[in-house]
Amino acid sequence: MIRKQQLKQPLFYDAQQISPPAAGNFYGRLNEAVKEWEALAAPFAACFHARVGRPTDPVVYLKVFLIAYLENIVYDTELAERIADSLAIRQFLGYALTERPPDHSSISRNRALMGEHCDMDQVLERVVGLCIEQGLVEGKEAALDSTLIPANASLSSLRSIKTGKGVREHLAEVRERNAVTQAPEKLKVSNEEFRSRTDEDARLTQKPGAPRGMYYKGTHVTDGANGIILAAGCELADAGDIQAAEPVLEQSQRTLQGHDLSLGTVVADAGYDGADFHAAVEGLGATPLTNYKEDSTQKAEGFRKADFTYDAEADCYLCPAGKRLRRKRVHEEKVSYRANLRDCAACAHRGECVGQNKARQLMRHRHEESRQRNIARCQTEAGRQTLRRRRHIVEPPFGHMKTYGGLSRLNCRGKLKATVKVVLAAVAWNLIKLVGALARRAQAGAPFASALLQLARAIRALSRLSARLIHPHHPLPSHQCHDMPKTVVLR
Repeated sequence: MIRKQQLKQPLFYDAQQISPPAAGNFYGRLNEAVKEWEALAAPFAACFHARVGRPTDPVVYLKVFLIAYLENIVYDTELAERIADSLAIRQFLGYALTERPPDHSSISRNRALMGEHCDMDQVLERVVGLCIEQGLVEGKEAALDSTLIPANASLSSLRSIKTGKGVREHLAEVRERNAVTQAPEKLKVSNEEFRSRTDEDARLTQKPGAPRGMYYKGTHVTDGANGIILAAGCELADAGDIQAAEPVLEQSQRTLQGHDLSLGTVVADAGYDGADFHAAVEGLGATPLTNYKEDSTQKAEGFRKADFTYDAEADCYLCPAGKRLRRKRVHEEKVSYRANLRDCAACAHRGECVGQNKARQLMRHRHEESRQRNIARCQTEAGRQTLRRRRHIVEPPFGHMKTYGGLSRLNCRGKLKATVKVVLAAVAWNLIKLVGALARRAQAGAPFASALLQLARAIRALSRLSARLIHPHHPLPSHQCHDMPKTVVLR
């Protein structure tokens, strides 16, 4: 007969009768991995008042926000329900069954306070410090990349800054004007002219292979040893990759230098191929290694910029025919070099080299040498192998955060709150890696420790047997006889 499970609701429970969470659950192991939660949550103290309002522990809300990313929960109502239902999470937060955990309104209110009064980079820096103490960070090789994160805004919320009209109304007017004019306008919507009514910081852009939408740009630096995120940040979606990378790289170097480490090689894709970026990385004491973009000029082979030789002492270029291109004008970041009109007029390769211009002209960035050093590194076998490893270092954190870490779409508005979410997702990722590394070490060390224990017992038993043989009339104590291994045979 099949026994049916029926709910029996007694009036009182004995504490020993309540079934505890499963031994070795993730939140229990996380509590063991992080011993000093108060120090980790110290940057949150500015968000709470010690005497005014509800009594609040910053550690509780740090753990609450981490649970949202660990459980892939986007909305605070679902997060409050999950906390109230789980015995393991209640134990992790320090709430008994008779205590009421934080509700969704408290979670939302304190999340907003965090973005205004708390420096989230300090929280991430302290978690990275824990990983460094466990030997999970080396700093020799780090990968850099950015991703677009969908914002909590839609295209229909866009309004023109000048006229206040919506996107559909604006495009309809453009079509009407194009029907009666000889010079039609382009049907386009730009970030310079339009802003979202719901989120003014969200920017219009397009991911490869996806329709246009409203996004933010998340950037992080990942250590190549064990995939620990050293620093993370969030910028507007229309910001350049290099612009978004500079503060994150500086934060990574500060964190490592605080633990007697430093950035070694910074690996990135071709989106960061810029002389400014290479010079900035070298200024931090690191070595840039990025895929470089091929020369897209239409010049014939043998007459491209790479075929011209730069003379650093004379500060000029030498063309393939041996003529000089002298320095003429200095722009914001570049310097122009121009050949003599008579040299180009008398050159037999004028048509291939100069084209429609009167004389050949080249532009040189003020940090051009940094980019040339990067290109030389990319052409070595070691450089090519490092570039192939880049995606295996930097892509897994982004994939996990968007699939399982609550960053598939932002539920907040504003760059400040978006930054809080991106950094907290990086903190959760690092804690997952930390707990996993400690668990693997424990599993690897358990057989070895067991073998050592058995060997020590055998050695003790043999020493007692040898003593018995030397003194045959001296009996062994009873507790020592029980410790003797049964497989020992004297011959």
